[in-house]
Amino acid sequence: MSEYRINVRFNLSDTEHTAIIDYLNSLDKEKYKSRNQFIIDAIKSAIAYAEKQTSDDELLEKFREILKEELCGISVAVSDPSSESFNMELTEEEKLKNDAEALAFLDMF
Repeated sequence: MSEYRINVRFNLSDTEHTAIIDYLNSLDKEKYKSRNQFIIDAIKSAIAYAEKQTSDDELLEKFREILKEELCGISVAVSDPSSESFNMELTEEEKLKNDAEALAFLDMF
């Protein structure tokens, strides 16, 4: 069996390091088999978490780009709500146009 070895040094004057040492020394050998296996499993979990975060961040960024592209052609005009001409109701034509734009946006998915 070939092995790759790596050494890890802990600073005994660092409270975080000593807490890790204490935890590693108190591991249940039946559950985790060995400190070595526990550390390997912990590293695998950290890698999987980091890759998932990267994947989620990329997905979120793509969604933002799509949303920006779709919304860039939409104009928004806000009336002064204190004015008497302020009307919250849309005309039938505006409702149909909004519905068509919403459906076109959803077709992208």
